[in-house]
Amino acid sequence: MLIFQMLKSLRIKNKKGGPILEEILLIGIAILIFAIIFGIIMSLIDWSQVSFENLFG
Repeated sequence: MLIFQMLKSLRIKNKKGGPILEEILLIGIAILIFAIIFGIIMSLIDWSQVSFENLFG
């Protein structure tokens, strides 16, 4: 019986985060997506500059 009570106390309870936590997570996801898109655009610009230098140089 004691073991059953200990297992019951260790069980993870479903706790929902507050609206502040949700906003922080949404802002973090938006920053991550922005950083990925910005990195792709910058790498494309860098790639195009190198290929133009090789073309005309």
